[in-house]
Amino acid sequence: MLKHENLKLPDLVNTFMVYLEEIGYAKSTRKRLLAYYKVLIKYAKSNNIDYYSLDVGKTFLLTHHHHQWEETGKLTTSQNYLQRHIQILFEFQMYGEITTKKRLKRKYAVSYFEELIAQYLDYEIGRNLKKVTISGKRYCLYYFFEHIESLGIHSPHSITSKAVYSFLKAKTHFSVATKEYYQYILRDLFRYLHKENLCREELLELFSIISVHSKNSYPSYFSAEDISKVLQCIDTDYSIGKRDYLILLLASQLGLRVSDICSIKLDNIDFINHTLKFQQTKTGEFLALPLSDELLYALIDYLKNARPPCDSQVILIKSRAPIEPYNTTFYGMLQKYFALANIKISDNQKHGLHSFRSSLASGMLKNGTSMSVIANVLGHKYRETTRSYIKIDIPGLRKAALEVPYDFNR
Repeated sequence: MLKHENLKLPDLVNTFMVYLEEIGYAKSTRKRLLAYYKVLIKYAKSNNIDYYSLDVGKTFLLTHHHHQWEETGKLTTSQNYLQRHIQILFEFQMYGEITTKKRLKRKYAVSYFEELIAQYLDYEIGRNLKKVTISGKRYCLYYFFEHIESLGIHSPHSITSKAVYSFLKAKTHFSVATKEYYQYILRDLFRYLHKENLCREELLELFSIISVHSKNSYPSYFSAEDISKVLQCIDTDYSIGKRDYLILLLASQLGLRVSDICSIKLDNIDFINHTLKFQQTKTGEFLALPLSDELLYALIDYLKNARPPCDSQVILIKSRAPIEPYNTTFYGMLQKYFALANIKISDNQKHGLHSFRSSLASGMLKNGTSMSVIANVLGHKYRETTRSYIKIDIPGLRKAALEVPYDFNR
């Protein structure tokens, strides 16, 4: 992309406004940004500043808004917007484009174990683990080693069982499931360290048995009536409604994971045979599913009347700039329709989009569908995963329960 380092600030702002229009930013957003940058231009002129830089932007924030630039830490919404305005103008000046809007990532205070983390993650990458798995491990390990270093421990040989347990004990805000997830992460780490002779023997014995909270709980699901109420609340006269209706049909009729809903492409659709064929994001397994007339119509309606113009082959595209595929859970969207449909969410009931996947399995079980068919529809790589859904068919379990024989000779 063309850099704009040689443009004076007023020309830089004007060029930036043209760029924002080209990538699809709304007129109201451009108008708001322009008003902000006019104040910046006025500030620069009063201080005899011709050219923009990140330092100029930071000084403007401090002088005009009394806000000290923060590289780390949690920002309020207003602070995040202020820094975002300064940051994107600098990005455009230096690189000719801007990055997707996001909050600044927290930096962890890890010095002594950074190289060890990198070595371990390289080892895991060599095992062909998925990027999302590696990313999760990286986050957990930085969080863990930040605590370890806070205890004054600077070598893996100095890590004790007591130090490990103190980490889990200190995280009182963690749910039971999250603590179990960390135990799996740490167990894999300690096995690697032991193999490389980098830790004490006692760490290898930690978490040999992990009580799996998730397998002791029931998958959350909603009845067919509840899902029907949710779908009926969607106003498909508007483009957002067309998008939401398509998303919820993909989740409720096909049981797709959110990652797959966000990544399916135009060439995954066989319009002639009414079939969706794709490689699952989570497992990498190929899956082919039939499309109902209702789902096919919703798909065509979205593509023709609601999808923003975009070069991407991905079907679902953001309606607001930057115009690109989604990377979200659609949680807020679903909660809006639960409220409109007056669906009551019970305590501890999960109610994200994944619950529609469980709901599909529940409905199939109640209709007598075999476990092998359900596994194929849901795209489960292992049958053990599908068996967890047996828990939600309570009436079926009662019918299958054997009567305990009574000993009349007692």
